[in-house]
Amino acid sequence: MRSVYAVIDEDGALKYQIEENVDLPPMTEHSVMIQVRACALSPYVHTQILQDVGLSHSRLPVGREVAGIVTQVGSAVTSCKEGDEIVGVVPLDAPCSGCADICVLEEHNIVLKPEKVSFTEAACAVSDGVKAYTALHYLARICAGEIVLIINGADATGTVMIQLALHWGAKVLTTASNEEERTYLEGLRPSPSKVIVVGEKASSLVKSCLEETGGLGVDCIIDNGVSQFESEEDQTLALAVTSQYQPHKHELLSCLGMGGRWVTCQPDLQLDPPDSSLLYLKGASLSFLFTDVWTLASSQQGRFLHILKDVMEKVANKTVRPCFEQPLSLENVPEAYRQTTVHRGRNVMQI
Repeated sequence: MRSVYAVIDEDGALKYQIEENVDLPPMTEHSVMIQVRACALSPYVHTQILQDVGLSHSRLPVGREVAGIVTQVGSAVTSCKEGDEIVGVVPLDAPCSGCADICVLEEHNIVLKPEKVSFTEAACAVSDGVKAYTALHYLARICAGEIVLIINGADATGTVMIQLALHWGAKVLTTASNEEERTYLEGLRPSPSKVIVVGEKASSLVKSCLEETGGLGVDCIIDNGVSQFESEEDQTLALAVTSQYQPHKHELLSCLGMGGRWVTCQPDLQLDPPDSSLLYLKGASLSFLFTDVWTLASSQQGRFLHILKDVMEKVANKTVRPCFEQPLSLENVPEAYRQTTVHRGRNVMQI
């Protein structure tokens, strides 16, 4: 079969290539073989995370959110049968790529795809849905009427987070990097209560949040990475590298209200003693958002499957509408990864 892999070259850079006649991992009694019909492409391969957990290899799988048709099942599989349409997540430690003709997964990483949902919608929604569900429900534990600040709401994950938070009755504030993103966010139905266009004025975020909350601060913040630099030059450089707005950590602490919850995607976040003191005085908490823990830790399989099923139900009833670009063929996937263009929607491979 054909499969896309990322290879680390001598300079440490990733090179994406299509490999022919790739051997599939052996089937076990709980394995499910899937003919891949769509695979969402993550913006990057988690090379650093793989090294941290001791899973780094010279050849890395590409594509982890798949939707397709079951072609073979193990002897102990009870959740699906041959011919069923499913959607699932390839674990971080899996040897095979989701961006391939055929993929083998364990049954505890897949759920049945609703008939109303296309393969492309399912593949694009599953990862962002799991991330949004984990942040809002399990980490932030938002309740109806609370005020949530979502950074970079115009990207694929941010859009799903906004939709879920609004569905659960929260008031949503979000940021946009430019007027185009603000127009997009204000066009969502339902739409956020406030879209804050952030630019050169770093204080606009704090000022807008305090104005919207009567000076009390927000109940929950979900970031997409933060800046840990003090100077404006360093923050500008970080924006040029990431192509997305990343607020300074002290800005987010200033936006947070009493008893607030800050959910961060910044794996190397460092808080100085004054920052910790501010969290302490507000009675606030800090959580780290790492969604791959669901597939790396087998003790939470039941909750993980519940998330997958609930996300698919919400896509089927249009509560969640994933944002994706024009589908690519498998042959065009390496070129798509080589391009540096930033897309609002998620890239997806379709067969």
